[in-house]
Amino acid sequence: MSKTAKCERTGKVILINEGFFAANQKTGEWSFVCTDAPEASGDYNVYVPKILSSPEGFCDWMAHLNDQSWFKAKLFMDFFTRFRKDNKLFGSML
Repeated sequence: MSKTAKCERTGKVILINEGFFAANQKTGEWSFVCTDAPEASGDYNVYVPKILSSPEGFCDWMAHLNDQSWFKAKLFMDFFTRFRKDNKLFGSML
């Protein structure tokens, strides 16, 4: 994956594959962060290559997230809508 995106905590532009999708377990809100971004209290970080490694890996992660009491699917999908728009990734994630 050669597309880039901006870290929502540092403003640094990195390869998407080098970042994390980070959830705030208290609010259910998601963000995209780089490895050197400051951690927030309650962060649940998912390394992008782990969740997007394969269709099977994606299914496993989605099932795992769905089992978490703090996971809010609508907020997860809202994050991806915003992430695509903010980084001009429409139709080009893969």
